[in-house]
Amino acid sequence: MYNRPANKEELFNLRHAQARNIIERIFGVLKKRWAILTRAPQYDMDTQARIPAGLVATHNFIMDNDNTDIYYYLSQLEPNEPRHTFTGEPGNGSIPRLERERAEALRDAIVTRMWESYQQFLLDHPDVLEQEFNAENE
Repeated sequence: MYNRPANKEELFNLRHAQARNIIERIFGVLKKRWAILTRAPQYDMDTQARIPAGLVATHNFIMDNDNTDIYYYLSQLEPNEPRHTFTGEPGNGSIPRLERERAEALRDAIVTRMWESYQQFLLDHPDVLEQEFNAENE
């Protein structure tokens, strides 16, 4: 049975988790390909900031010119291998209050628009609700 999000916060959390899973898989592929992403940085901050974008561009170039290459790297990932994980707690007090409030207001506006769009989708596609109802009652 599929449980639809009951409110805008659940919808946001669901989509956020889905996006995070995709990003973590991408980092897993990139870290398998380039060990520089698994070691402590040995470069100045300006260079460090450019490395991921350069590696992604190179990865995309390889994919455009040899699309079978990705299957090798995906096959090298262990099924239960830890992917890129984020450590530390966000909001350690280093973000100015006004910036945090601006970011929270932006997030809340995105959540509201996302929920309204989702509700409109359900109204425009009543077959989705009917399929869920039939699946629950079988």
